[in-house]
Amino acid sequence: MKISDEKSVNITAANGASSEVDESTQLAEETTQTSEPTQVDDPAQVDEALGESAQTDESTQLDAPAQTDTSTQTDEEVIATEGEATEDEIEDEDSRPSWRFGFQRPTREQLLTSIAFWSVILLGAVLRFWGLGDKPLHHDESLHAYFSMGLLHNTIENWASCFSAENSACYRYDPLLHGPFQFHGIAIVYKISQWLGAPDNGLNNTTVRILAATLGSALVALPCLVRKYLGTVGAWVACFLLAISPSMVYYSRFAREDIYMAFFTLLLVVCLVRYVQSRHMGWLIGAAAAFALSYATKEATFLTVGVFGSFFGAVLAWELGVRLPIRERVDEDVALRNWLPRTAAPIFVLLYFGICGILAKWFFGKLKDLSDYVTDEKTKPLADAFVAQLKNNTVFVIPFIGIALGIFVIYKLVRELMNERSHEDGRRSIASFIDRRKQPWLNTLLAMPWIHWVFALICGWSIFLVLFTALFTMIKTGVGDGIWQGLYYWLAQQHEARGGQPWYYYLLLIPLYEQIGVVFGLVGIVRCLLRPTRFRLFLVYWFIGNFFIYSWAAEKMPWLTIHMVIPMLLLAAIGLEPAAQALVNFGKWLASEAARRKAAAEAAETLPRQPMLRPGQVGVGLTMLLALLLLAPTLQNMYQLTYVHPADAGHEMMIYVQTSVDIDTVMAKIDALDQKLYHGQHKLGIGVMSEATWPFAWYLRDYPNTCFNYPASQPSCPAAAQHPEVIIPAGEQIYTAQQQFGQEYNYQQYRMRVQWDQGYMPPQCQPTTSNPCTDPQPYIGVGPFLWLAYGDNPPSWAYTKSCTTGDISCVGANIGRIALGTSSAITRIWQWWWQRIPFGDPNGSFDMDLMIRKGLPVAP
Repeated sequence: MKISDEKSVNITAANGASSEVDESTQLAEETTQTSEPTQVDDPAQVDEALGESAQTDESTQLDAPAQTDTSTQTDEEVIATEGEATEDEIEDEDSRPSWRFGFQRPTREQLLTSIAFWSVILLGAVLRFWGLGDKPLHHDESLHAYFSMGLLHNTIENWASCFSAENSACYRYDPLLHGPFQFHGIAIVYKISQWLGAPDNGLNNTTVRILAATLGSALVALPCLVRKYLGTVGAWVACFLLAISPSMVYYSRFAREDIYMAFFTLLLVVCLVRYVQSRHMGWLIGAAAAFALSYATKEATFLTVGVFGSFFGAVLAWELGVRLPIRERVDEDVALRNWLPRTAAPIFVLLYFGICGILAKWFFGKLKDLSDYVTDEKTKPLADAFVAQLKNNTVFVIPFIGIALGIFVIYKLVRELMNERSHEDGRRSIASFIDRRKQPWLNTLLAMPWIHWVFALICGWSIFLVLFTALFTMIKTGVGDGIWQGLYYWLAQQHEARGGQPWYYYLLLIPLYEQIGVVFGLVGIVRCLLRPTRFRLFLVYWFIGNFFIYSWAAEKMPWLTIHMVIPMLLLAAIGLEPAAQALVNFGKWLASEAARRKAAAEAAETLPRQPMLRPGQVGVGLTMLLALLLLAPTLQNMYQLTYVHPADAGHEMMIYVQTSVDIDTVMAKIDALDQKLYHGQHKLGIGVMSEATWPFAWYLRDYPNTCFNYPASQPSCPAAAQHPEVIIPAGEQIYTAQQQFGQEYNYQQYRMRVQWDQGYMPPQCQPTTSNPCTDPQPYIGVGPFLWLAYGDNPPSWAYTKSCTTGDISCVGANIGRIALGTSSAITRIWQWWWQRIPFGDPNGSFDMDLMIRKGLPVAP
């Protein structure tokens, strides 16, 4: 019996202007994989399906709908020709109807694939929404929750009043709190929750995090949209890895801006890739919306622009050189002819990166000088004045840009009405020199309809205006601040270096949690480099670029890991895809073999004996076994981080200075006291000292008689808070409060925030002639190796010694110390994985006092 293959399915049903498959019902559409189980008579062919699966899909994983046999192509030819549809194919795509009515019954293969994808998406959603409000709000979360509440009550519910400049209660963009998207988004969630009758009038810990969990769940589904480039099985693996990743799950349940930005960044990638493939305007508009929303979420979008833009420039350099042959112009008898590249594309790319390297060195130097300038007390007023003038000039110029764009659109429309197809004119001029197959990005830039770019620009600018002007209530200041203030603030923050983390911070943090992602991410990098496509090279560049730039940036925080983890997990899916595809093929073969044996038994036929396992099958088995072994600690880390220690930063490095569960105890006592004194009417007088403002500004939102910055602001506080029943000091103010109010109040100390031990910090710098140790060290530790091996207080013999030349005994002793330390570090990492035994002191905390006036019925 011959192996039967069904042709690749490329069914398209309209979804808006994109004419793509309805993803909600056709997730299983096979665009590059065979869609039916193969029927095998000869069991020896199973070895081919298993052992050669790493190569079976390479020709179909090119970025082009037209399938190319890469077995006879060099990598240079693969990169040059992939990613591209032919002219006839593009016209065929554009000629399809925008809407297709009726229902097409999915095939069995499509149905099974849909179930597989939706199951893993549902898994991701369950992991993100389960017990969403149980963990206390982090310091930053409380800020976002509180100001979103203000935006709801003032800007949305009293929109007309916000046009007055005197109304300071209305929302205004402040880069200290990052972009406006999260505040508008959370406020909308609050409003919807109110309509649905959620507890606390829609304002609670759960509703604060619903937006993060929703976009975090949607992020899991995005690889489905590029399964043409990952392979159907590879896309499913990517979805699964994103669904169970410890960092992705934890920060999808965390009301900070990074998960929103991560979603919009991956959506931007998906939309751009699909636009280059299909040329449908909807994908370009989606990309513009994703970029605008990312920019309106966090200023780190500047870093995304740097990484993506530099790769895009490299692709253009490649495409400019790909049609300039080199090898064929050299005589065959030249000795080094075969060492020359086929085209000038690699040379152009090398020149591009050489020039970029020089420019980058100059740019980062200027950036440092500019950062010094805007933070120096002498020059800061000049910088502030310059930026203020820059904002005013920008607001003045933008209307003229809008007028010019309007004139351009009218001009184009008039030409269209006169049957002068301007984009065809372009094709006959500049774009006529572009090879659509070899130069897809140049073709996209030069030959795409102008109306696509206009609508994309309108979409992005509309989102910018709505969010940065706070629903059009502050158009002048909102536009200027949105364009310049975030960049200005980011420059100033480079001197702050919040967190003070060392350069190796992410090299320590990510491997502690993401075992399967790290190992198979490296495998994926190798596979992408050995069998490159534009998409694969982009993933490698994205991961390395993000890792470098976030390690270079002054602020290093655990929530920033997700911007490195996303491309790493996509690479891990590529690394796992051959073995996973082989396993799927083997499962299909087993099913067909079982059916064949059943039919043979009914017909009383004798089947040949099965062969022994072949090398390809053994390799697949070992790969999947390694994947399962690495998956076990990854799942354990996700479970411990998310559900066992979600507010215990002393046991989890992925958590940074988290609000302690003690705050729930304090709030329970405050509520109990209010119930006893005022029957739960929230009339309790409360004084909150300055260092306890956050997160108590959120937790005491229903207590109107709360006096913040107590006792400094006592004269202006509500009457009930002049002599409050409860006082909450924190940090260094605890001792002062006890001295001042201890005679009248009972008090009890609690942990307000807990933190991870930072013994991995670099040790104390020892001055030398080459290094005078002039740079300040905000945190000092014992270094990562000794900390992992022995904790904060390594034994004296564990330190390596300086050896003189030829002192073999000293060198041998150092080798022994390193070996013992390595063994100890492995043991301690294993204990942390499975027993959560911390590496250092787990008791680091920032404390608070609950002070209750003596004689009241609740004790602190």
